[in-house]
Amino acid sequence: MKSAGTSPTRFAVAVRYLAPKLVQFAFVIWATYTVTFLLIHLLPGDPLLAALSVKGGDATTTDPAALELLRAQYGLDGSLWDQYWGHLVQALQGNLGVSIATGQPVGDMIARALPNTAAVAILALVLGVVSSVIITYFAYVTRWGWVRTTLLQIPPLGVAIPAFLSGLVLVSVFAFGLDLLPSSGSRNPLSVILPAVTLALPVGAIFFQVFSAAVLEAMASPYVFTATAKGLAPRTIFLRHVLRNSLLPSITILGLLIGYLAGGTAVVETVFSRDGIGRLTVDAVLARDSNVIQGIIIVVALVYSVVNLLVDLSYGIIDPRTRAALSGTAVARAKDEAAVEA
Repeated sequence: MKSAGTSPTRFAVAVRYLAPKLVQFAFVIWATYTVTFLLIHLLPGDPLLAALSVKGGDATTTDPAALELLRAQYGLDGSLWDQYWGHLVQALQGNLGVSIATGQPVGDMIARALPNTAAVAILALVLGVVSSVIITYFAYVTRWGWVRTTLLQIPPLGVAIPAFLSGLVLVSVFAFGLDLLPSSGSRNPLSVILPAVTLALPVGAIFFQVFSAAVLEAMASPYVFTATAKGLAPRTIFLRHVLRNSLLPSITILGLLIGYLAGGTAVVETVFSRDGIGRLTVDAVLARDSNVIQGIIIVVALVYSVVNLLVDLSYGIIDPRTRAALSGTAVARAKDEAAVEA
């Protein structure tokens, strides 16, 4: 009877752990869509006329019948309430509408731009995290205090230097000066390096501040003192004890960095003339293309929410305290049920 009571109890605990996070995930997507929709339609002027005026200039049509046809084509007809629910239902079905500026489906435009942005963002995240761990490691194992202080002061410069400035410096040195890497475009596979390095500087600095603080806290912990007393080498202590315990509080910042990367690509892709979500967003804003703007924000919010959901769920797997709490609760309830049945 004990095994029969344990399984559903653990399932109930897992559902209780996951349910709030799934509700939060759905709420973030809905709130993002709602706020974006309201901001676009609360701006002064007609979104359709504004986009058409940017697109056609003085040749913009003002014929009421033609405008009504265009409103129906771009999903801007009906009342504000009808547009809200119509766009929401279409978005849930995977239809993000049609671009006013190009006449192409917004989903197709985002699908073409997303891989270029993902390549830059993933490489920037890897470079930033790895470089932060390496710098923190050398700061930990060094015997000289001035070296440790110098190493700990290097990464914060990545936040202080604007992305457009560091990007221009990298282009001047590695593209124009040394002629090693392409300065713009996205066709050459090597063109992803300079934008990724530009984004990796602030990303690595943000991650470093959290990770290095966790390492310094771990250095003062009893298990490090015990390992040192046993005569273990600093490298072994860092890899076996400090690194594993310091990465856990640093996982949360990874979800926030995804959101930072989504916004930072707009500047980087503009500097390097690279096709991607960031540049598509800038073009849509300049063209007052409300459908593209709303579609991009929904997709970015979806990616951001998925990453944060995975980070939250990973805590239940990585953090021993969370695992112990979940399993302990399940076992305790199973024992209570067994005692009642007995």
